[in-house]
Amino acid sequence: MTNSRADVTAEVGDDAVLVRDVGPRDGLQSIGAEISLDAKVAMVRDIAAAGVARVEAGSFVSPKAVPQMADSGEVFGATASLDGVLREALVVNERGAHAALAAGADVLVSVVSVSETFSQRNVRMSTQEAIDEMDTIVGVAREAGVPTSINLSASFGCALEGAVPAGAVADVAAKLAALGCTELLLADTIGAAAPSDVHAVVEAVRASTNDAVHLGLHLHDTRGLALANAVAGLNAGIRRFDASVGGLGGCPFSPGATGNVCTEDLVHLFHAEGLTTGIELDALIDAARSIESALGATLPSRMLRSGPRFA
Repeated sequence: MTNSRADVTAEVGDDAVLVRDVGPRDGLQSIGAEISLDAKVAMVRDIAAAGVARVEAGSFVSPKAVPQMADSGEVFGATASLDGVLREALVVNERGAHAALAAGADVLVSVVSVSETFSQRNVRMSTQEAIDEMDTIVGVAREAGVPTSINLSASFGCALEGAVPAGAVADVAAKLAALGCTELLLADTIGAAAPSDVHAVVEAVRASTNDAVHLGLHLHDTRGLALANAVAGLNAGIRRFDASVGGLGGCPFSPGATGNVCTEDLVHLFHAEGLTTGIELDALIDAARSIESALGATLPSRMLRSGPRFA
């Protein structure tokens, strides 16, 4: 299989799920332990070898703000020969977009917060200013022939503002759709969502956007509801999900935002429900075991502790 940017914009069948692993970026960005370049490269390679077709391999943001991502250019350089995987890069401004493209990113990922307070904390811009910046980023990506994927952070609540109305999420989503964004991921940044919230927000956003915009979920397991919310997403027609190998992750700018939903646990759920992912679960578990060893820490992966059912 060869890299295909059409993978981002293609429809996902009802019996299939597209999983993007964000561990090498979102998973590592907030941990305190030092991670070597070799370990990061091995992480990307192992995830790709397990059949994950999309990997968020790094970010091109200020190294002062996110020091763990300072060597992202080198990670992209060391993984340039990978086949069958889209290496995606987080950017928050035009300079980062150009740097990511120069490094070889196949997809530009960015973030707009529905919460004004969190937007100021995260990217030092208001929500509208972040949307305006996104217009520039989408233009840079379009000129390069690269798709964009935008996370709507705090879609299900904010640690700084509290509850976020579904209508507010829908309004921001509509503005981003109008810019020509390829894909919108509704992010449960602080792990506050319940299944009913997933249904309400997905319904509101779907009503405010057009069919050309692909919707997905970016879930955190802070309060143990991520897998239940994933099922709610499936029932609402969502077939795109972000996850982090081993359950690594959390936002360094949002108090209490602990780990992302674990990729291998999510894949196990999807397979148990008869859905296809194109991912080899055993190989993914091995990848999680390797990063756990590299970190010297116990990760919250259920698959690492108990293994798949009926293994």
